[in-house]
Amino acid sequence: MKKPSHFAALLLVFLVFNCQTNKSKKETTVEETKPSVTTKDTVTLKKTNTQDVKYIYGIDISHYQGDEVDFMARSRNNDSIQFIICKATQGITYTDPDFKNNWDMISENGFIKGAYHFYMSDDNPEDQATNFLNTIKDLKPTDITPIVDFEEGGIDASQTISDIQNNLLSFLSIIERETNRKPMIYTDDNTGNTYLTLTEFSNYPLWIANYTTSDTPITPSVWEDKDWSFWQKSDDYDINSTENDFDVFNGNLKDLQTFIKAY
Repeated sequence: MKKPSHFAALLLVFLVFNCQTNKSKKETTVEETKPSVTTKDTVTLKKTNTQDVKYIYGIDISHYQGDEVDFMARSRNNDSIQFIICKATQGITYTDPDFKNNWDMISENGFIKGAYHFYMSDDNPEDQATNFLNTIKDLKPTDITPIVDFEEGGIDASQTISDIQNNLLSFLSIIERETNRKPMIYTDDNTGNTYLTLTEFSNYPLWIANYTTSDTPITPSVWEDKDWSFWQKSDDYDINSTENDFDVFNGNLKDLQTFIKAY
């Protein structure tokens, strides 16, 4: 058989590599995207009296951060982290591989905890709710209400906005009915202003992602007459040389406890 030319051989290598790369992309679980960063606000915290401060601070984690909760516990004399929210599920079958360990260790180390589901708009909302509920079945009244992470990375742009809205509302209503708690929505202002335009969404508490040095975040228009509850303010809170999402609760520790009871 005639050997291929040098150019043909290079072309063959490129095509094989490109095919493998595309296959790898399809097999990779969709992960959270970050909101656009206009200004960088490196977060540093010192221990404060949590009953006297205006805001309560926390972080949110997934398997990308690995096992950090024990380190956080050893650092509690040096910072003011009070709550930790961790990823539980995504779509209809995926469970974060570190969820069980994170969920247990957050409680063991004395933090207030919460769990979120990364919503996939092209997956059945009832099946997604089942996946989430089965994973957080030991949710306690002292835990933060269940959270749906609704962002660009989980949205199928080929769907109509109406279908996306109706399916998301169906998911939220199932979570509310089965847990007897009103779930919280995590989103950013761009995604919210595009998809969360029905007034029904404003009935749910808002966790807004907005990376800025401003004193208050920008929120989607549908929540303009209501305040935000949580604010993902930055993605560069350093723990053991790993950068984490830094979150703020809109109130002090007593306010957070009241929020948990209300929702």
